[in-house]
Amino acid sequence: MGKDEVLAEIDRRIKRLEAEISMAEERMRYLEEIGAPTKYRALRRKDYTAYYLILMGVWIVIGMLALRFMKNRLPYYFNLPLTPYFIIALVLLVAPAAYLLWSRRESPPTPMEDFEERERLARTVLNLFYRPLREAVEGDDREKMRAVADELLGNPVLANAVERMAEGDPKLNAYALYLYASYTPELEDEVRETVEKLTNKPLKVLLSELVGEG
Repeated sequence: MGKDEVLAEIDRRIKRLEAEISMAEERMRYLEEIGAPTKYRALRRKDYTAYYLILMGVWIVIGMLALRFMKNRLPYYFNLPLTPYFIIALVLLVAPAAYLLWSRRESPPTPMEDFEERERLARTVLNLFYRPLREAVEGDDREKMRAVADELLGNPVLANAVERMAEGDPKLNAYALYLYASYTPELEDEVRETVEKLTNKPLKVLLSELVGEG
């Protein structure tokens, strides 16, 4: 086991992600050619009724405030109960707003959105994790490994992409890189325990190199 085996594992992941990106791009091109995005937009055309109801509620509130303002300034007294209008306005504001939030949460992504998201995730993992990691391993650059670990912990976009692309636990991956970059013989037991927990194959091979496992 050595650097070549670690690089080979990283290259396998890079090729897999590149294939994922290419496949997503091909599917999106095909959907564009058959006009699928336009069809999906038509199917998911917004119903503006909820917006009209919210606008109506806002106008009622404005009208109530205007009446309250005028009530004390008119030369004659009138007594118009405002509570029923307040209840109507509240219903017109709350019910449509709740419906819009619920429909947005429940609306499933279209196939085009699925492919776009998959491509974005794969590209994020490729550019922010595996390519910098490969450079660090190839040059035995411990500081660069720490930088990759920092990115895993400090960049929520990358951490989310690593998890969703099944590239391991980002926190555990970062810890493995910190262990490798700061390894001393006193850390051998910690390294062995971390190797057992790792699901990311390139990092598993990288860390195993320190304790002669594999």
